[in-house]
Amino acid sequence: MTPLSHHTTRESGDEPLLSVEDLTVHFSVARAGRRALPWSPKATVRAVERVSFDVRRGETVGLVGESGCGKSTLARALIGLVPVTGGSVCWRGEETVFGARRDIGQLRRDVQMIFQDPLASLDPRMTIGQIVAEPLKTHRPDMSRAEVRVRVQAMLERVGLNAYHLQRYPHEFSGGQCQRVGIARALIGEPRLVICDEPVSALDVSIQAQIVNLLRDLQRELSLSLLFVAHDLAVVKAISHRVLVMYLGRVMEFGTKESVYGAPLHPYTRALLSAVPTPDPAVERTRGHLLLRGEIPSPLDPPSGCVFRTRCPQAIEACAAEVPAARAWPRRPGKVACIRVDEHPS
Repeated sequence: MTPLSHHTTRESGDEPLLSVEDLTVHFSVARAGRRALPWSPKATVRAVERVSFDVRRGETVGLVGESGCGKSTLARALIGLVPVTGGSVCWRGEETVFGARRDIGQLRRDVQMIFQDPLASLDPRMTIGQIVAEPLKTHRPDMSRAEVRVRVQAMLERVGLNAYHLQRYPHEFSGGQCQRVGIARALIGEPRLVICDEPVSALDVSIQAQIVNLLRDLQRELSLSLLFVAHDLAVVKAISHRVLVMYLGRVMEFGTKESVYGAPLHPYTRALLSAVPTPDPAVERTRGHLLLRGEIPSPLDPPSGCVFRTRCPQAIEACAAEVPAARAWPRRPGKVACIRVDEHPS
Protein backbone atom coordinates (compact mmCIF):
# COMPACT_ATOMS: atom_id res chain seq x y z
CA MET A 1 0.00 0.00 0.00
CA THR A 2 1.34 3.44 -0.93
CA PRO A 3 1.56 5.69 2.13
CA LEU A 4 0.07 9.17 2.07
CA SER A 5 2.51 11.93 1.33
CA HIS A 6 2.48 15.01 3.53
CA HIS A 7 4.60 17.59 5.30
CA THR A 8 6.86 15.19 7.20
CA THR A 9 8.63 17.81 9.28
CA ARG A 10 7.46 20.96 10.99
CA GLU A 11 8.22 24.09 8.97
CA SER A 12 10.92 26.20 10.54
CA GLY A 13 10.39 29.63 12.03
CA ASP A 14 7.75 31.21 14.25
CA GLU A 15 5.97 33.10 11.47
CA PRO A 16 2.24 32.55 11.97
CA LEU A 17 0.41 30.35 9.52
CA LEU A 18 -2.88 32.11 10.35
CA SER A 19 -3.09 35.67 11.70
CA VAL A 20 -6.39 37.16 12.85
CA GLU A 21 -6.62 40.87 13.65
CA ASP A 22 -9.70 42.56 15.16
CA LEU A 23 -12.06 40.01 13.59
CA THR A 24 -15.69 41.10 14.03
CA VAL A 25 -18.89 39.24 13.15
CA HIS A 26 -22.29 40.91 13.56
CA PHE A 27 -25.72 39.62 12.54
CA SER A 28 -28.84 41.69 11.92
CA VAL A 29 -32.00 40.11 13.33
CA ALA A 30 -35.62 41.18 13.51
CA ARG A 31 -36.69 42.50 16.89
CA ALA A 32 -38.96 40.18 18.83
CA GLY A 33 -41.91 41.18 20.97
CA ARG A 34 -45.43 42.46 20.66
CA ARG A 35 -44.32 46.03 19.91
CA ALA A 36 -42.05 45.05 17.00
CA LEU A 37 -43.31 46.22 13.61
CA PRO A 38 -42.20 45.08 10.13
CA TRP A 39 -40.54 48.45 9.49
CA SER A 40 -38.84 48.62 12.90
CA PRO A 41 -35.04 48.81 12.76
CA LYS A 42 -33.33 45.48 13.16
CA ALA A 43 -31.25 44.54 16.17
CA THR A 44 -27.56 43.60 15.93
CA VAL A 45 -26.14 40.43 17.45
CA ARG A 46 -22.50 41.08 18.32
CA ALA A 47 -21.33 37.48 18.02
CA VAL A 48 -17.58 38.18 17.69
CA GLU A 49 -16.03 41.51 18.64
CA ARG A 50 -12.46 42.51 17.69
CA VAL A 51 -10.78 39.16 18.27
CA SER A 52 -7.05 38.90 17.53
CA PHE A 53 -4.78 35.84 17.70
CA ASP A 54 -2.48 33.72 15.56
CA VAL A 55 -1.80 30.05 14.88
CA ARG A 56 1.78 28.97 14.22
CA ARG A 57 3.03 26.08 12.14
CA GLY A 58 2.60 22.73 13.84
CA GLU A 59 0.85 24.01 16.99
CA THR A 60 -2.61 23.68 18.48
CA VAL A 61 -4.49 26.74 19.73
CA GLY A 62 -7.40 25.88 22.03
CA LEU A 63 -10.47 28.14 21.97
CA VAL A 64 -12.60 27.88 25.12
CA GLY A 65 -15.57 29.61 26.71
CA GLU A 66 -19.17 29.07 27.77
CA SER A 67 -21.86 28.15 25.27
CA GLY A 68 -22.91 31.19 23.24
CA CYS A 69 -19.62 33.06 23.59
CA GLY A 70 -18.97 33.04 19.82
CA LYS A 71 -16.46 30.19 19.50
CA SER A 72 -18.17 28.34 16.66
CA THR A 73 -19.06 31.59 14.87
CA LEU A 74 -15.41 32.61 14.97
CA ALA A 75 -14.31 29.21 13.65
CA ARG A 76 -16.81 29.32 10.78
CA ALA A 77 -15.87 32.91 9.91
CA LEU A 78 -12.24 31.87 9.50
CA ILE A 79 -13.15 29.34 6.82
CA GLY A 80 -15.65 31.58 5.05
CA LEU A 81 -18.87 29.89 6.20
CA VAL A 82 -19.97 33.05 8.05
CA PRO A 83 -19.58 36.57 6.59
CA VAL A 84 -17.06 38.79 8.38
CA THR A 85 -18.14 42.28 9.43
CA GLY A 86 -14.70 43.71 10.11
CA GLY A 87 -11.05 42.95 10.77
CA SER A 88 -8.62 40.89 8.75
CA VAL A 89 -7.59 37.25 8.34
CA CYS A 90 -4.14 36.59 6.89
CA TRP A 91 -3.19 33.15 5.60
CA ARG A 92 0.58 32.64 5.32
CA GLY A 93 1.12 36.40 5.32
CA GLU A 94 -1.51 37.24 2.71
CA GLU A 95 -4.84 38.80 3.62
CA THR A 96 -7.73 36.53 2.77
CA VAL A 97 -11.08 37.58 1.31
CA PHE A 98 -13.00 34.35 0.87
CA GLY A 99 -15.45 35.67 -1.67
CA ALA A 100 -12.88 37.40 -3.90
CA ARG A 101 -9.61 35.47 -3.62
CA ARG A 102 -8.59 34.02 -6.98
CA ASP A 103 -6.95 30.91 -5.59
CA ILE A 104 -9.86 30.07 -3.29
CA GLY A 105 -9.57 26.41 -4.31
CA GLN A 106 -6.05 26.16 -2.91
CA LEU A 107 -7.14 27.92 0.29
CA ARG A 108 -10.01 25.47 0.72
CA ARG A 109 -7.50 22.68 0.37
CA ASP A 110 -5.09 24.20 2.90
CA VAL A 111 -7.75 24.90 5.56
CA GLN A 112 -10.27 22.20 6.47
CA MET A 113 -12.85 21.80 9.21
CA ILE A 114 -14.08 19.01 11.49
CA PHE A 115 -17.64 19.62 12.68
CA GLN A 116 -19.33 19.10 16.02
CA ASP A 117 -22.03 16.61 15.04
CA PRO A 118 -20.21 13.69 13.39
CA LEU A 119 -23.29 12.05 11.86
CA ALA A 120 -24.97 15.24 10.62
CA SER A 121 -21.77 16.34 8.85
CA LEU A 122 -21.81 13.24 6.58
CA ASP A 123 -24.10 12.80 3.57
CA PRO A 124 -26.35 9.80 4.39
CA ARG A 125 -26.74 8.95 0.67
CA MET A 126 -23.01 8.49 0.09
CA THR A 127 -20.81 5.59 1.10
CA ILE A 128 -17.83 6.19 3.36
CA GLY A 129 -15.51 5.72 0.41
CA GLN A 130 -17.37 8.38 -1.60
CA ILE A 131 -17.42 10.80 1.36
CA VAL A 132 -13.69 10.60 2.00
CA ALA A 133 -12.83 10.66 -1.73
CA GLU A 134 -14.94 13.74 -2.54
CA PRO A 135 -12.24 16.34 -1.62
CA LEU A 136 -9.75 14.56 -3.87
CA LYS A 137 -12.18 14.67 -6.80
CA THR A 138 -12.58 18.42 -6.20
CA HIS A 139 -8.98 19.44 -5.56
CA ARG A 140 -7.06 16.68 -7.40
CA PRO A 141 -8.96 15.96 -10.63
CA ASP A 142 -5.70 14.67 -12.13
CA MET A 143 -5.75 11.56 -9.93
CA SER A 144 -7.05 8.30 -11.37
CA ARG A 145 -9.78 6.27 -9.70
CA ALA A 146 -7.23 3.68 -8.63
CA GLU A 147 -5.01 6.33 -7.05
CA VAL A 148 -7.98 7.86 -5.24
CA ARG A 149 -9.01 4.48 -3.86
CA VAL A 150 -5.48 3.78 -2.58
CA ARG A 151 -5.32 7.20 -0.88
CA VAL A 152 -8.76 6.80 0.68
CA GLN A 153 -7.97 3.32 1.99
CA ALA A 154 -4.67 4.53 3.45
CA MET A 155 -6.37 7.45 5.21
CA LEU A 156 -9.15 5.27 6.64
CA GLU A 157 -6.55 2.93 8.09
CA ARG A 158 -4.66 5.87 9.52
CA VAL A 159 -7.74 7.04 11.47
CA GLY A 160 -8.48 3.54 12.78
CA LEU A 161 -10.97 2.20 10.19
CA ASN A 162 -10.59 -0.57 7.61
CA ALA A 163 -10.94 -1.11 3.88
CA TYR A 164 -14.21 -3.03 4.27
CA HIS A 165 -15.80 0.18 5.61
CA LEU A 166 -15.56 1.79 2.17
CA GLN A 167 -18.95 0.53 0.96
CA ARG A 168 -20.87 1.18 4.17
CA TYR A 169 -23.07 4.19 4.95
CA PRO A 170 -22.83 6.68 7.86
CA HIS A 171 -25.90 5.34 9.70
CA GLU A 172 -24.10 2.01 10.10
CA PHE A 173 -21.40 3.58 12.27
CA SER A 174 -21.20 4.77 15.88
CA GLY A 175 -20.63 8.43 16.74
CA GLY A 176 -16.91 7.89 17.30
CA GLN A 177 -16.53 6.05 14.00
CA CYS A 178 -18.42 8.83 12.16
CA GLN A 179 -16.05 11.38 13.66
CA ARG A 180 -13.10 9.31 12.42
CA VAL A 181 -14.65 9.47 8.95
CA GLY A 182 -14.99 13.25 9.32
CA ILE A 183 -11.32 13.48 10.29
CA ALA A 184 -10.31 11.33 7.31
CA ARG A 185 -12.33 13.54 4.97
CA ALA A 186 -10.71 16.69 6.40
CA LEU A 187 -7.16 15.31 6.09
CA ILE A 188 -7.37 13.50 2.74
CA GLY A 189 -6.50 16.69 0.81
CA GLU A 190 -3.35 17.31 2.89
CA PRO A 191 -4.36 20.57 4.60
CA ARG A 192 -2.00 22.71 6.65
CA LEU A 193 -4.60 23.91 9.18
CA VAL A 194 -7.60 22.01 10.53
CA ILE A 195 -10.31 23.86 12.45
CA CYS A 196 -11.93 21.49 14.94
CA ASP A 197 -15.35 22.83 15.99
CA GLU A 198 -16.06 20.94 19.24
CA PRO A 199 -15.22 17.59 17.61
CA VAL A 200 -15.63 15.53 20.80
CA SER A 201 -18.54 17.23 22.62
CA ALA A 202 -21.12 14.77 21.24
CA LEU A 203 -19.09 11.68 22.16
CA ASP A 204 -18.73 9.53 25.29
CA VAL A 205 -15.80 10.34 27.57
CA SER A 206 -13.82 7.24 26.60
CA ILE A 207 -14.37 7.95 22.90
CA GLN A 208 -13.37 11.58 23.46
CA ALA A 209 -9.96 10.44 24.71
CA GLN A 210 -9.51 8.21 21.65
CA ILE A 211 -10.33 11.03 19.23
CA VAL A 212 -8.06 13.50 21.06
CA ASN A 213 -5.19 11.00 21.00
CA LEU A 214 -5.84 10.36 17.31
CA LEU A 215 -5.68 14.09 16.51
CA ARG A 216 -2.45 14.46 18.47
CA ASP A 217 -0.87 11.52 16.65
CA LEU A 218 -1.98 12.83 13.25
CA GLN A 219 -0.68 16.28 14.09
CA ARG A 220 2.78 14.88 14.83
CA GLU A 221 2.79 12.68 11.73
CA LEU A 222 1.49 15.31 9.30
CA SER A 223 2.86 18.52 10.90
CA LEU A 224 -0.64 19.95 11.13
CA SER A 225 -1.75 23.15 12.81
CA LEU A 226 -5.02 22.88 14.75
CA LEU A 227 -7.55 25.39 16.04
CA PHE A 228 -9.40 23.30 18.62
CA VAL A 229 -12.76 24.72 19.77
CA ALA A 230 -14.25 23.24 22.96
CA HIS A 231 -15.96 24.10 26.22
CA ASP A 232 -14.27 21.23 28.10
CA LEU A 233 -11.12 22.68 29.66
CA ALA A 234 -9.66 19.25 30.40
CA VAL A 235 -9.81 18.28 26.72
CA VAL A 236 -8.28 21.60 25.66
CA LYS A 237 -5.45 21.18 28.17
CA ALA A 238 -4.66 17.72 26.81
CA ILE A 239 -4.21 18.84 23.21
CA SER A 240 -3.33 22.56 23.11
CA HIS A 241 -0.07 24.49 23.13
CA ARG A 242 -1.73 27.88 23.63
CA VAL A 243 -5.23 28.74 24.85
CA LEU A 244 -7.63 31.56 23.94
CA VAL A 245 -10.43 32.28 26.42
CA MET A 246 -13.56 34.01 25.08
CA TYR A 247 -16.58 35.56 26.77
CA LEU A 248 -19.53 37.15 24.97
CA GLY A 249 -17.60 37.50 21.72
CA ARG A 250 -14.43 39.03 23.17
CA VAL A 251 -11.01 37.73 24.15
CA MET A 252 -10.49 37.59 27.90
CA GLU A 253 -7.09 35.89 27.99
CA PHE A 254 -4.61 34.35 25.56
CA GLY A 255 -1.40 32.59 26.51
CA THR A 256 0.50 29.35 26.75
CA LYS A 257 -1.26 26.33 28.21
CA GLU A 258 1.05 26.38 31.22
CA SER A 259 0.39 30.04 32.02
CA VAL A 260 -3.36 29.99 31.45
CA TYR A 261 -3.91 26.82 33.49
CA GLY A 262 -1.14 27.35 36.03
CA ALA A 263 -1.52 31.08 36.77
CA PRO A 264 -4.68 32.51 35.17
CA LEU A 265 -4.86 36.30 35.25
CA HIS A 266 -8.44 37.07 34.22
CA PRO A 267 -11.26 36.51 36.76
CA TYR A 268 -13.29 34.70 34.10
CA THR A 269 -10.47 32.25 33.39
CA ARG A 270 -10.10 31.58 37.12
CA ALA A 271 -13.85 30.96 37.40
CA LEU A 272 -13.80 28.49 34.51
CA LEU A 273 -10.88 26.57 35.99
CA SER A 274 -12.43 26.47 39.47
CA ALA A 275 -15.48 24.74 37.97
CA VAL A 276 -13.39 21.85 36.61
CA PRO A 277 -13.84 18.87 38.99
CA THR A 278 -10.83 17.11 40.54
CA PRO A 279 -10.74 13.27 40.48
CA ASP A 280 -9.57 13.09 44.12
CA PRO A 281 -12.65 13.45 46.41
CA ALA A 282 -10.56 14.64 49.35
CA VAL A 283 -8.99 17.42 47.29
CA GLU A 284 -12.35 18.32 45.73
CA ARG A 285 -13.97 18.83 49.14
CA THR A 286 -11.28 21.31 50.20
CA ARG A 287 -11.20 23.29 46.97
CA GLY A 288 -12.61 26.76 46.79
CA HIS A 289 -14.99 27.44 43.92
CA LEU A 290 -15.38 30.84 42.30
CA LEU A 291 -19.10 31.06 41.54
CA LEU A 292 -20.23 33.64 39.00
CA ARG A 293 -23.35 35.61 39.80
CA GLY A 294 -26.15 36.23 37.34
CA GLU A 295 -26.60 35.03 33.78
CA ILE A 296 -24.66 35.68 30.59
CA PRO A 297 -25.90 38.96 29.05
CA SER A 298 -27.48 38.92 25.62
CA PRO A 299 -25.18 39.66 22.66
CA LEU A 300 -28.03 41.88 21.42
CA ASP A 301 -27.36 44.25 24.32
CA PRO A 302 -23.90 43.62 25.81
CA PRO A 303 -22.83 45.59 28.91
CA SER A 304 -20.85 48.78 28.47
CA GLY A 305 -17.14 48.66 29.14
CA CYS A 306 -15.94 45.19 30.04
CA VAL A 307 -18.58 42.67 28.95
CA PHE A 308 -17.73 40.44 31.93
CA ARG A 309 -18.22 43.15 34.57
CA THR A 310 -21.86 42.23 35.39
CA ARG A 311 -20.66 38.84 36.69
CA CYS A 312 -17.14 39.69 37.78
CA PRO A 313 -16.43 39.51 41.55
CA GLN A 314 -13.67 42.13 41.15
CA ALA A 315 -15.60 44.66 39.05
CA ILE A 316 -15.29 48.34 39.94
CA GLU A 317 -16.94 51.47 38.57
CA ALA A 318 -14.19 52.01 36.00
CA CYS A 319 -14.98 48.65 34.41
CA ALA A 320 -18.25 50.08 33.06
CA ALA A 321 -16.52 52.99 31.33
CA GLU A 322 -13.61 51.35 29.54
CA VAL A 323 -13.48 48.43 27.11
CA PRO A 324 -10.24 46.66 28.08
CA ALA A 325 -8.09 45.60 25.15
CA ALA A 326 -6.21 42.31 25.32
CA ARG A 327 -2.71 43.54 26.13
CA ALA A 328 0.60 41.91 26.94
CA TRP A 329 1.50 41.48 30.60
CA PRO A 330 5.24 41.84 31.29
CA ARG A 331 5.41 39.15 33.98
CA ARG A 332 4.05 36.36 31.80
CA PRO A 333 3.77 35.47 28.10
CA GLY A 334 0.37 36.12 26.56
CA LYS A 335 -2.35 38.75 26.77
CA VAL A 336 -5.20 39.58 29.14
CA ALA A 337 -8.17 41.97 28.82
CA CYS A 338 -8.64 43.37 32.34
CA ILE A 339 -7.94 46.86 33.69
CA ARG A 340 -7.12 45.42 37.11
CA VAL A 341 -4.55 42.89 35.94
CA ASP A 342 -1.72 44.95 37.50
CA GLU A 343 -3.20 44.18 40.93
CA HIS A 344 -2.64 40.44 40.37
CA PRO A 345 -0.17 39.20 43.00
CA SER A 346 1.74 36.76 40.76
